[in-house]
Amino acid sequence: MNGIWNEIVRLLERSGSRLYAGVPGDDPDIIDAARAAGATFAAMQDQRTAAYAAVGWSRLNDRAAVLATAAGPNLLNALIGISEAYTSRTPLLVLSTTNRDAVIGRGGFQEFPVAALSDGLFVWTHRVANTAELAWAVTRAQYLAEHGRRGPVHLLISPDLADAALPDATQDIPLAAPMPPAQSAETLAPVFEALRAARRPVLLFGGGTRAEDVVTHGVPLAAAWNALCLVTASGRGVFPEDHPRFGGLAGLYLPEESRTALAVADAVVVLGSQLEETALMGWDEPGRPMLVHVDTDSSVFDRAVPARYPVVCDAGVFLRLAADFAGAPSSAPPWWQPWRPLRTADGAGTVGFWNALGEVLPGQRVDVLAQENGLADLWGYYAPCFTLPPGVRPLVPSEQTPLGFGLGAALGAALDGRRVVAVGGDGAFLTNLPTIVAAGRARADICYICLDNGGFGWPALSRADTTIVDFDAAEAITALAREAGFSTAAVSDPDLLPKTLTTALAGSGPRLVVVRLADRPPFPPGGIH
Repeated sequence: MNGIWNEIVRLLERSGSRLYAGVPGDDPDIIDAARAAGATFAAMQDQRTAAYAAVGWSRLNDRAAVLATAAGPNLLNALIGISEAYTSRTPLLVLSTTNRDAVIGRGGFQEFPVAALSDGLFVWTHRVANTAELAWAVTRAQYLAEHGRRGPVHLLISPDLADAALPDATQDIPLAAPMPPAQSAETLAPVFEALRAARRPVLLFGGGTRAEDVVTHGVPLAAAWNALCLVTASGRGVFPEDHPRFGGLAGLYLPEESRTALAVADAVVVLGSQLEETALMGWDEPGRPMLVHVDTDSSVFDRAVPARYPVVCDAGVFLRLAADFAGAPSSAPPWWQPWRPLRTADGAGTVGFWNALGEVLPGQRVDVLAQENGLADLWGYYAPCFTLPPGVRPLVPSEQTPLGFGLGAALGAALDGRRVVAVGGDGAFLTNLPTIVAAGRARADICYICLDNGGFGWPALSRADTTIVDFDAAEAITALAREAGFSTAAVSDPDLLPKTLTTALAGSGPRLVVVRLADRPPFPPGGIH
């Protein structure tokens, strides 16, 4: 085995173990090097599944997994997952072998201008020129992936370099341990004074916040300010959803009561969010209240909504300083109306499923809930139907919402030793059948739940004639899963749903439950105002 791949694995493993995902047989040979070194690897049969799994692993561990591809169709097939990592600012290291230097521009096999893909997909792209700069390139790539703006980085390696010998003595470049960007209590005092005067404040937590910071400092801060607390879809899970101050997911998923409260708020503090479009849906005047926008990346300020106070700071540092400044809990009663649970009388349909899952999930040994973003899935983001139990981490698509991401990301979580539940519609399962095969082969401890509403429900809402978006694929999905080594079950009776889900969640290994839904309710309920 060529030494360059062994050396890359050694350099990366210095700062902790990570997942190496790719399709064996495609260059580069880093999957084999990871296997030889005893590192965690995922040998996939499809580059898109490998990319989804790598992003899922990275998001849960906050470290860059490695995605190995070759230039050409191999990399192109993985771009959907890479775009998801870029949008969600998830650390990811993509290693691609290019064509040999002698044939570039001369019709090389599967030649593709991979360096031109950088903008909007990678934080940094670099072609490694020689083995002498290998340690620098790998160390810098890891740093840029995991710190600052964060996201996928791309190292291009020629087969000529892969065949070259390493220097006799390689000198490790020390790993940087940067302090999080911070402000002092003195510089933030004017912001805190203005917020203390607010009577109807809202805290909005995005994907750039950490649950430990929010629980330790954000919850006491909300009590001191008497604030309503919201999360974005990518920030879900950082604020406890069983807390009385939780108002739901911002934008498209926001309950009507919280939407009314947001309309009269006199201060909104946005922490670690780019204020993506779906987070702003239904927020009629986002620039009206005093807006404080806190992020480590100054480029997000004023991009969607002008902020009175743009603050370059780590969200956890801001919360700690703000909580210290705010002092004791407020005695004022909540100024907002709590949302009311939405339930169906007979427990049937899409809402009935999410009600049932919310009832049986607490107490189960489940670490992660991965979720798609199809029509039936959207109701799982809606607090009146379903809230995350304490201790369960979410894995959901970001603004790119690629169909099948949740299922593939769930596999990455399971490969990390997590017990996972993954919920997706039948359309998502059809786009990601290689994931089922890979999960069965790995004997992953994962419970897939397929919501079968008989077709592509979301496109059906815009059509009077749904014939061309209707299909029945549940039997084929079940048959493939069974052949791949899954235990399978199907349920259509609402009375049997809780017991079926409980049995599946308590099981082990790869398993599939098909839940047959007889409805396609439009989302959001009542429409966005």
